[in-house]
Amino acid sequence: MELQPSILREISDEHNLLPQPARAKYISETDELILEDELQRIKLEGKIDRDKCVTGSVIAIYGAERNDGKFTVEDFCMADLPPQTPRPVLSSDRFVLLASGLGLGSSHADSMLGLQLLIDMVTGQLGDQGEQSGAANISRVLLAGNLLSQSTQDKDASTKPKYLTKKTQAGSVEAIRLLDELLLQLVASLPVDVMPGQYDPTNYTLPQQPLHRCMFPLSSVYPTLQLASNPHIANIDGVRFLGTSGQNVLDIQKYSSMESHLEILEETLRLRHLAPTAPDTLGCFPFYQKDPFILEECPHVYFSGNATTFESKLVKGPDGQEVLLVTIPEFSSTQTACLVNLRTLECEPVSFSAFSANDDEESEMNISH
Repeated sequence: MELQPSILREISDEHNLLPQPARAKYISETDELILEDELQRIKLEGKIDRDKCVTGSVIAIYGAERNDGKFTVEDFCMADLPPQTPRPVLSSDRFVLLASGLGLGSSHADSMLGLQLLIDMVTGQLGDQGEQSGAANISRVLLAGNLLSQSTQDKDASTKPKYLTKKTQAGSVEAIRLLDELLLQLVASLPVDVMPGQYDPTNYTLPQQPLHRCMFPLSSVYPTLQLASNPHIANIDGVRFLGTSGQNVLDIQKYSSMESHLEILEETLRLRHLAPTAPDTLGCFPFYQKDPFILEECPHVYFSGNATTFESKLVKGPDGQEVLLVTIPEFSSTQTACLVNLRTLECEPVSFSAFSANDDEESEMNISH
């Protein structure tokens, strides 16, 4: 890929050479698709979408080699969904609330109001008796990354090369204190899983380590606070959840023609790999003998955080596997979280909006089905 950023270019930027322009996509007409194994590399042409494929995908191809050394693809296949443990039969509705991109530390007052409404809904302090009894069926909350806003990062963080360490700003300290107070309200009522994301104070490379307990002096007292890694696997009432804070999906979006987060999520599931572009374009801890991102067991719910919009889809595998794919929207910009029904594997968005009318600040909760 001619347009792919390179660490050598990042270093040369420090020596006052012309910086590369920021791009939303790094694909171009000159890109070439190459299949490689331990022994050889061969260029691919034919019935395969060059721009949809990403580096790191493991696929099988069928075709023939031409005289000029290129391989003409007639067909190809992926590993498809791995084996799945059957989902337990639940007698009643139980819900898991998924939210991501809280973006604490930003200047948006609206998002803070929406966030407080979300917490009030989950803890049963909002709405009429019916809504409160519905909130009582929420068995867990899962926060998928970017709890802090990008504005809490160093001002130079976007321009400095990624290999340089990030410094902590006073803004992020204040945002973590606020997060601790918000988590305290939640963990007093139900279990909460907290995953780190791109802008949170933990390591940059995947898998990201859990946020440290010492950052949460108020909420870490409760055993219901689960500080998780990213990616994260959770077994909730026998339903297996697996997901990331969205870095893997956003990276594939940049390096392929795929736009929809849901389509990318399904593609990684069928490739049986959470992050095929790591370590090529996505920061990844160097593993020597085992790749932790390979999906050896199929989840029942597969999610990714910090998407632009909410989308969900039920995917079925060749051996009867059923997987609910969910893209969790960024809460700070959409004021939307998701409720997953563990009994039926249905998913619905829960939206909060704040508006001002007749100079009186009013709040409205809107649950869309």
